[in-house]
Amino acid sequence: MLQDNNAWEQICEQWQERIWDATPKLEFRSPKRLYTQILKDLIAAENARKLKTKQHEIRALLKFKKAEPKHIEQYGSGTMAILGGSKNLKRRKDIVQYPYFERVDGCWFDFSILLNSDRKPVEILGFDFEIRFPEKYGVTFLRFDLNPPKHRNEERGMRFHIHPGHEDLMIPSSPLSPLEILSLFLYGITPQSRSRTRALSI
Repeated sequence: MLQDNNAWEQICEQWQERIWDATPKLEFRSPKRLYTQILKDLIAAENARKLKTKQHEIRALLKFKKAEPKHIEQYGSGTMAILGGSKNLKRRKDIVQYPYFERVDGCWFDFSILLNSDRKPVEILGFDFEIRFPEKYGVTFLRFDLNPPKHRNEERGMRFHIHPGHEDLMIPSSPLSPLEILSLFLYGITPQSRSRTRALSI
């Protein structure tokens, strides 16, 4: 039985450790190879008519670059980033400075991945993947976050978590790798219309 907040924090720490240990680790020898695999997966989804975003748009949206200076300063000179579109907390399609990938059903998403290229195989430092849904589904968005080391959420035992439709609501996440989350966004999440149910089908 929970006695106090300290007991709850210990439970969160245990969750975090167990989730991290169970998370599939990538075997790529370089961030460039991970970037290449993501590009292949996105193009395959367009070929399968799951993505409305065309191949030339996919290539323009997917970026592989040095991480921001603040991340390089904190995690080392080998810190790299893979960006798929731009994070859009306003969640409006009409804001042109926030490009995104769009599925044929109108769902749209973006993601970013922070990596340490000095580790072999590649070390995933953090990521965020967010998919948004058309208004007819009655569900706003779903985001998977892995906060980088030393983030304040790590102290709370919530480094790996999801936001189920609200920024202020977060729960421990399933142990998924970036490639698995991308596959989930491309093929696995099927929202139901309001007339049937408000639930997401995964």
